[in-house]
Amino acid sequence: MRNGPRASVLAAALCLLSIGSAGAQQAGAANVQPRVSVAGKKAELSQWVRAESPRFVVYSDAGEDDVALLLDNLEKLDHLLRIYTLPSGEVARPQPRMTLYFHNSATDLREVADSPPADAVGLYSSCAAGVQGFGVHLERIPSLVDGQLDKAPLNETLSYVFEAYARQFLYRHTDIRTPASFIDGFAQYFSSVRFSDRQMVVGRVPKGVGGYLRFIGDGRRYSLDYDDVLEGRLADARSYAGAAGVRLEFEAKSWLLTHYMLSSEENRKRLDRYLVLVGRGVAPTPAFERAFGLKKADISTVMWRYGLKGMAALRVEAPSFPAGRVNIRSLPVAAGKFVLANAALKACPSRSTGEALLKQLAVLAPQFPNEDLARLTLSRAQIDWGNPQDALPQLAAVLQDDDAHFEARYLAGVAHLRLAERNPGDAGRAHLQAAQRHLERAREVNPQSWEAAFAAFKAEVAATDEPRKAALDGVITAWQAARDVDALGGSAALASAYTGQADEAHRTLGSLAQNERDEVTAQWAKQWQGRLETGVTRWDILAEMRRSPAPDVAVKAWTIDKERVMQAVERGYGLESADNVIREAARLNDAATGNEGAPGAARR
Repeated sequence: MRNGPRASVLAAALCLLSIGSAGAQQAGAANVQPRVSVAGKKAELSQWVRAESPRFVVYSDAGEDDVALLLDNLEKLDHLLRIYTLPSGEVARPQPRMTLYFHNSATDLREVADSPPADAVGLYSSCAAGVQGFGVHLERIPSLVDGQLDKAPLNETLSYVFEAYARQFLYRHTDIRTPASFIDGFAQYFSSVRFSDRQMVVGRVPKGVGGYLRFIGDGRRYSLDYDDVLEGRLADARSYAGAAGVRLEFEAKSWLLTHYMLSSEENRKRLDRYLVLVGRGVAPTPAFERAFGLKKADISTVMWRYGLKGMAALRVEAPSFPAGRVNIRSLPVAAGKFVLANAALKACPSRSTGEALLKQLAVLAPQFPNEDLARLTLSRAQIDWGNPQDALPQLAAVLQDDDAHFEARYLAGVAHLRLAERNPGDAGRAHLQAAQRHLERAREVNPQSWEAAFAAFKAEVAATDEPRKAALDGVITAWQAARDVDALGGSAALASAYTGQADEAHRTLGSLAQNERDEVTAQWAKQWQGRLETGVTRWDILAEMRRSPAPDVAVKAWTIDKERVMQAVERGYGLESADNVIREAARLNDAATGNEGAPGAARR
């Protein structure tokens, strides 16, 4: 109920983007192309590279040129979204880099997630172990000049990576969790933004979205009314291509709604009010009616007319993007063997998958005793799915070589924390003290790490009845940098309540309660909203902070190849049409021969 202001800030910021050049900063000079450095001897290298830019770390087995162009474009998109979502006058805090995996083949997605959906080309996985993005290299990424921005075919690789990142950006940096139609519409809207050195074009029609809207515009059966789209009612809808076709229609109509809401100054003001109303708990359709002055029955007609008149793309002078250096380092052959296993472990796999990974790594890792990634990946598997004690010697070996090795420090702290949970009495207290030492050092090495702040908070509340302010403030600050981790958000809400920051606690709980992607946490947040309203003691809050949560299940947001789904929709329509022709021909034949309705006549 207290998250309306942030929705208002986002809406107002988006207004600036859509107005055009008046709302963007004039670029003083052409954006500097990324400077690339490549290290390593080819004879000793794997096909995997690690690339770093100011906001991202990318692991990829695609070509280095495409990795550099991907990062250049992602840095521009991230900078753009930050400009238009950062409240006026607020200074951006240092934040951890987002880790992405850029695969040369979509089949690699099966290595990092259980049962990916058909036609998956991207994934964001969020859980207490980490937040990671996965994209697929579908075609070469072009470098565009000004005149190509609104004319060149939309590159599929960029479109799907942009869609996924824009969606995750909302979850990571804002409190907006509903309506799903706006979140998806926002993702589709920014999937087609394209950058040159000096300009950008926003508002182009994404290929799959445009194809579907033309398809139903030609009189084919549709699956969802706009009321269904606003309310996110997809479960009972039917499509020529099943659930995937319904989802495509939802995304297409969500894009059209968002484009409409950003299409004029008046509509942008209405969008502001709409998001505030939904943030206060008003259902999306009534909120849309109130904000835009439309009746539910008229929304489809208004959207149809808006689509008919054409949706103009806007060309604006680009903001002054900071020139960022991209460093690309080829990974050794040994390290390359552990990239996907490490990613899979950070995605909070199912128990069966986690235990299978541990079994595989226990055989593979000892073959590379001097490879840090091998030791770290096996250690993570042992901590999560085996005996954390087994991980400590390997982590100690890494730390003996590099005392400031962040991941080894962090994992050592988590290993001792898990051992403290399993060992009561003096042994447990000794493990807690060791966990606190390692995690404090890890936070010194990497102050932006939300994972280390979260683990340090857990160690602190387990070790003392009077948690230190630094640990409580640390988990609150960590949540502000990683709002897409619900377990972190729950701890931040409790820490805020414990320290007397009631408004912050309510705002955090309100965001979690509206998150349809994690129903368990949403229900917990609603319960704690009620408890805080009726009154709880600090001991109650401390007990909840100490409580062992349910097994952490990753929230997985998949990106689907819309072109493939569109092909399935067209095939389904063709088969249904052919079946109708056959049935009608049979009916006419039966009528001509006097057999219509006779016993044995075909019935469908």
